[in-house]
Amino acid sequence: MMQYHTFDATGCGFPPPRVPVLPSLKRGSLGLHQPTETADWMSSPNARFYSRGRYAMTDAYRMCGVGAGGPLLVPSYHCRSMLDPAIRLGAALQFYPLRPDLKPDIEHLRDNLQGAGDKPVALLLTHYFGFAQPVDEVLDFCRQNAIALIEDCSHCLFMPLGGSRLGKSGRYCVSSPYKFFPVQDGGMLWANSGATLPAQTTSSPGLLQEVKGVLRWMKQASVKTPTPSRELEPHRPAASQTTQGSDGLCESTGTSRHYANGCERTRPLAISRWAMLHTDIGRLMRRRRAHYASWVEAVAGLPNCKALYPDLPEADVPYMFPLLISNPETEFYELKRCGVPVWRWDDIAVSACPVATEYRTHLLHLPCHQELTGAQMAWLTRTVARVMSGKVVQAIQ
Repeated sequence: MMQYHTFDATGCGFPPPRVPVLPSLKRGSLGLHQPTETADWMSSPNARFYSRGRYAMTDAYRMCGVGAGGPLLVPSYHCRSMLDPAIRLGAALQFYPLRPDLKPDIEHLRDNLQGAGDKPVALLLTHYFGFAQPVDEVLDFCRQNAIALIEDCSHCLFMPLGGSRLGKSGRYCVSSPYKFFPVQDGGMLWANSGATLPAQTTSSPGLLQEVKGVLRWMKQASVKTPTPSRELEPHRPAASQTTQGSDGLCESTGTSRHYANGCERTRPLAISRWAMLHTDIGRLMRRRRAHYASWVEAVAGLPNCKALYPDLPEADVPYMFPLLISNPETEFYELKRCGVPVWRWDDIAVSACPVATEYRTHLLHLPCHQELTGAQMAWLTRTVARVMSGKVVQAIQ
């Protein structure tokens, strides 16, 4: 039985996001005349493709002995998709503490390892928001304690044959291409240093699902998302709706509703693999980095918030823009009611880590993907600035 902090927004009356949170196919997304550099790693014998990264993670955990062999060390700040595969395997979970920059607290890890309990067989290292973690330090810890390192590159543009070190130090790497490419699904398991892939292969979703996938993809590509107007005010909940969500504790013995056992051996849709193969990677990287820089500039000097990572290293391609806010009980709700696509990990397992406890409600994930237009970015940054400055709240009082 595990205990979770949970947030339930049912009844809050939040409007749909007015800007897409993930990339969809737009003019210029693809280079249709020749495959990109993704061709080599997509056909590599080191790669195995899944419909979602969580199912790739299940196999990574299984191949490292998680479950029958022993517990998994997992970061205290996490999404449920990082826990579900281990729970599926019947594994015990040990949560390791993080520093305010989300780097592992190695000294605390060493101290905890000397305590009571079964010795973990694997450690999951998450490169949050596409920013590289201190791999060498964590790898030394794992080698000294005979623990397998699994790199979670779900927030990374993982290109295993490129120059970046991300995902190349652990025994396995797991990534979620659909978070970066204009596709509907996709997860990948990458084996490093002679590690073997599971003997059981993945299979096609089936002809009907493939056809439906093509139709959804074409429909999505034809939809033009309007840019919200400058004068947009927050949506106010009706009298029958609540002004605050429900935040509390719950207990669970199984996986979350997002984990489907029947999808564990399913490959991504063929149209998703084709789009990944033809995506203009250079454009993707340039635009994401430019949008991230726009966010950093927009929030600099604003009250009640700060960028978790104000500096973007040259080699990193961001997944989202992480913004720490001071007053989630007001600012989170105002942003949601304005239609800003705010994500946060507010459904996490209870741990002793104060950073994880704070960040579950105070750390917002804001979009910076390559398909955002200049007008959409301007609206997003302007709206966040108004909310953080208290101007939206004042305008409706």
